[in-house]
Amino acid sequence: KQEQQAGSEPAEPVDPRKAAVEAAIARAKASKQEQQAGSEPVEPADPRKAAVAAAIARVQAKKAAQQQVVNED
Repeated sequence: KQEQQAGSEPAEPVDPRKAAVEAAIARAKASKQEQQAGSEPVEPADPRKAAVAAAIARVQAKKAAQQQVVNED
């Protein structure tokens, strides 16, 4: 997992404050999206399904943060 994450990191340096703000916005968006999907069960019974759901949520949040950076430029 760490190898995949290291390979997807941007090569250019990023301002730490800007990165922190982008991460906070991505977390807020993911949390809002999770709240809107309140009709679905919060925790799947199978721990593997829960892990997959968490991984998908992280990927969606990361993509949202990257998309926001692209839109700002």
